[in-house]
Amino acid sequence: MSSKITSFFKKLLDLREGSDRKLAIIENIKDDADFSSARFWTLVFAIGVASVGLNINSIPVVIGAMLISPLMGPIVSMGLALSIYDWGLMRRSFRNLLLLTGISIFISAVYFALTPITNAQSELLARIQPTIFDVLIAIFGGLAGFIGVSRAKQNNVIPGVAIATALMPPLCTVGYGIGTMQPKFIFGAFYLFLINCIFICLSALVVATYLKLPKREYPDAKQKKKVNRIITSIILVIVTPAIYLAFTFVKQNNFNQNVDNYVRSVFSENDHVVIYQNRNYARTQSELELAFLLEQFTPEQIREFETRLALYNLEGTKLTIRQNGFSLTEAEWQSVLDEMQNDDEKVAALEASLESKQLSAQSSIKLLSEAKAINELVTDIAIGSLESGSENFTKELMPEIALIYTATSSLPITLFEANTLTKWLRARLENEALITYIIPTPISATTTPTGAE
Repeated sequence: MSSKITSFFKKLLDLREGSDRKLAIIENIKDDADFSSARFWTLVFAIGVASVGLNINSIPVVIGAMLISPLMGPIVSMGLALSIYDWGLMRRSFRNLLLLTGISIFISAVYFALTPITNAQSELLARIQPTIFDVLIAIFGGLAGFIGVSRAKQNNVIPGVAIATALMPPLCTVGYGIGTMQPKFIFGAFYLFLINCIFICLSALVVATYLKLPKREYPDAKQKKKVNRIITSIILVIVTPAIYLAFTFVKQNNFNQNVDNYVRSVFSENDHVVIYQNRNYARTQSELELAFLLEQFTPEQIREFETRLALYNLEGTKLTIRQNGFSLTEAEWQSVLDEMQNDDEKVAALEASLESKQLSAQSSIKLLSEAKAINELVTDIAIGSLESGSENFTKELMPEIALIYTATSSLPITLFEANTLTKWLRARLENEALITYIIPTPISATTTPTGAE
């Protein structure tokens, strides 16, 4: 019984089981590395599909580009070349990979330079910050990929590896960076492409070595040591930044989770409707900006909100509350509406947007800047309503009053100028019953102030 179990696991773990003839494996991989007219046109069409998919932010289209891309062949053959010490195959594969890479970047850059849609959406943004997790994906994908090409029977491993490792989208993202002159897309996406290439290649080297494929040359110990040293150096150079970026990614992810918990517990569960939020993680001081639907918080409430940040591991985070007639930009309002699924919420958000614009247009700061344009002597404007102690006058019946202050270092404004300001302000606020008081008292054009000659 024990011998059967041992035999079962030995057969299960032996990668040589079911593999093709060794020479056939080598020939198949070499054939995939060669550059032909069919592969060239396949590459061109794959670039077109990937570029359009990234441009319109379509995940299915991007996946389709991954499946038809011929970039895997030269990378896997480079791993094989390292394993069997076939330097001719190594040079040919490397040359073909450079050619395919250059064509991909050039065509995608031309496309993104001409397309009218230039804003970067999630599919593009997802490929500019590779981490150690992308290294792991490339390693596992490379191992699975070489096992797939070593089988005697056709299987679905290679398409799956093509999707997982995603070689074409990063190159088209590089093209986007060139076409729109944005360096962060160029360097970030090309780094991801390098990670995929190098670790797929090294994974193929590991499996090819395990399969004991016949070597073209049999190097001495000194040559082996030199090759191993080069490979180790490449791994260290590529992996070190990815580890740092992975650490940053984890910290940022924890920050976002803490913010979600904070907003939900402190605001949403207390019926404070957050219609907009902007969060920015930084190692020194992170920032959280929140805007509310017709909310008015006192300074004491805001201090309490800031104090409660520490309960959600958000110490050092700067909290900004936008209220008192805040004004979101058109892009921010559009973002708010896009995230809302409920029609009632959208109606409430649109009403809040309209009221926000009205409040902003009628604010004292806005009115003062316009009044200064009419008369440069205006120094301040205060607008409000009186409160009556009599029950005969409700708040709705009390008139709105505007106080207009002018410069005291010169002569008071004339009655004509005062009348002009009053007419403008009534029309501006759409309130013909508005009562204005101008301080100091205006004078007639013919009046000579006391003490003047």
